[in-house]
Amino acid sequence: MLTGLLQRYLRVDLSTASGRALVEERYWSLRRQVPIIYLLGLVNLSAMEVAAGRPLVLGFNLPSFILACGALRVCQWFGRGSGKDCSHATMALRMSQTVLFATAVCLAVCARCLYLLQVGDHTSHMAVILFGGLTAIGVAYGLTALAAAGRIPLLLIIVPMSVQAALSHDRQFIGAAFGLVVVALLTMRLLAAHSRDFSNVVRSRSLIADQQKRVERAHREAIVAATTDFLTGLPNRRAFVTALEETIAHCEGGFSLAILDLNRFKAVNDTFGHRIGDKLLAEVAIRLVSAVGPRGMVARLGGDEFGVLLHRCHRRDEVRRLGAEILNGVNGTAVLDGREFIVSASCGLGISRRAAGQSPSRLMAEADLALYQAKDNPGAGAALFEPRMEAPRRRRAEIERALQLPGVTGNLKLVFQPIFDLGTGQIIAHEALARWTDPELGPVSPSEFVPLAEQLNLIDDISRHLMSMAFETARSWPESVRLSFNLSAIQLCSPRSSVEILRALKEAGLNPDRLQVEVTETALLADFARARENLTQLKRAGATIVLDDFGAGFASIGYLRELRFDQIKLDGGLVTAAIHSEEGKRLLRSVIGLCEILGVSSVAEHVESEELLALVLELGCAAAQGFWLEKPMSADEISALYASPSNGRASGYALRAA
Repeated sequence: MLTGLLQRYLRVDLSTASGRALVEERYWSLRRQVPIIYLLGLVNLSAMEVAAGRPLVLGFNLPSFILACGALRVCQWFGRGSGKDCSHATMALRMSQTVLFATAVCLAVCARCLYLLQVGDHTSHMAVILFGGLTAIGVAYGLTALAAAGRIPLLLIIVPMSVQAALSHDRQFIGAAFGLVVVALLTMRLLAAHSRDFSNVVRSRSLIADQQKRVERAHREAIVAATTDFLTGLPNRRAFVTALEETIAHCEGGFSLAILDLNRFKAVNDTFGHRIGDKLLAEVAIRLVSAVGPRGMVARLGGDEFGVLLHRCHRRDEVRRLGAEILNGVNGTAVLDGREFIVSASCGLGISRRAAGQSPSRLMAEADLALYQAKDNPGAGAALFEPRMEAPRRRRAEIERALQLPGVTGNLKLVFQPIFDLGTGQIIAHEALARWTDPELGPVSPSEFVPLAEQLNLIDDISRHLMSMAFETARSWPESVRLSFNLSAIQLCSPRSSVEILRALKEAGLNPDRLQVEVTETALLADFARARENLTQLKRAGATIVLDDFGAGFASIGYLRELRFDQIKLDGGLVTAAIHSEEGKRLLRSVIGLCEILGVSSVAEHVESEELLALVLELGCAAAQGFWLEKPMSADEISALYASPSNGRASGYALRAA
């Protein structure tokens, strides 16, 4: 209880960080000063005894008492449990004990000084005042770290001696007492100022240290936030690349990495919403971590793509086996909100080659190429990168570079494939097909350069150039023959696309009813509302609207309700399948029947044999195009065709109709 009262008197607050820091600073300062304080007291009091004419021998006297107290306190301050492992409560206890010991020792010194002032002569009395005052002031300065204890010697030694000296009516004693009192008051003021400054410094240091800790904690949290995927809790792409860089720099042996993405994930998001999609991603993350275990690091790279860094795994058979294990761990069914989903992933694998000095981006690019290979061959499992997979990437990069060179449109040409009316055998339209022969790359097919031109935002310039060429060429054809031109997704969904097409027709002197616009469902998906608006304006002006690639695997029937098409082109795969199986034949018959019900004429693509021609005729297809009927023709070849007596009847079809 007494210790608790003393702790409150010392204003020790262990509940705050600054209070604990203040206790620590006071404790360690006192710990350093304790031996000096007791040594000072022992020397001064021994000198006082000698000056007062008292024998200085060990025994029951004040110096012996001071020596014993000093030895005891040194043992307490420097004994077991008083070092770095000392708790704050123990520190507070030691300081409370300091007040008690200071009080006891000072009372003993005061009693001895008052006794010596009662006996002896004038000279011994002056020595007592001198050495007693020096002892009090010295001890007070030694206890500056604990102002409450520092005031005790001033109050318990100097004040009583000064009172007794003043009562002696001796001018020398009164002068000495006055000086001691003044010095004691100034010392107490200095103690108070020092204690206040000491506390402020410690508190400031504590606040600075606390702020530094907060900054460090915030920095760590920021690093975690910057390197962690918030949805799955996995490391993100930045953390994955950093880990990959460190592995490349320090890994003695080889390693490998895997990149996975989910099959048909977009369909889940679009059908069931992003909440279910997020849950599915979190479930896949759990499965991946479980499948990989301690063998590597799993990260979410973005979207539905995950990366796995596989340590100490670089043999091709081992990498393939581990890739298969990872896929087996991920694939399967998952129940989310009471619905069952089939989880299926594709995996691309890459192996480090230290001798090649691979960079993280290079390694990830190789794994990406393997991933594309795996996605192109569903069911084949994980694909391991092979150098041959780089050829398409290099080809793509070269095409991109060539497309961005000035004057690329100068190498673009058009050929025109005839579309025949199967009832009359006459050509009713020519479909404009782009051809590009690059000086370095050679022939580049539209399936290669058109998607890249769209991604590079170059398709508008290319389409306008080709359209201008096509309109100019078609102007010389017979009035009964239309030009069929394919619109890209960007062109179809541009705000003023229909206006620009009609203006180009007018400038070329070609009537809109001579134009046949072909669009695919893929193009319509980009912005259906804008596409419908453009197609409606073109149809209103007289153009023929054709839905291309019907039956290519998309749900095009929905668009038949939304848009009124004049013609439907049946996908070549649908037509070819009809010759190989009864199921394919029944499907083609059903699609042609659907066109008849809708009042829309059907056009069969890819008629490549007499057998196919006979089949589409049998099933009631209205028109057809294909190499067996006629190959794509240049503008000059078309001019020669219309100059001949056949007047537009295809040679192959003419043989069939004869």
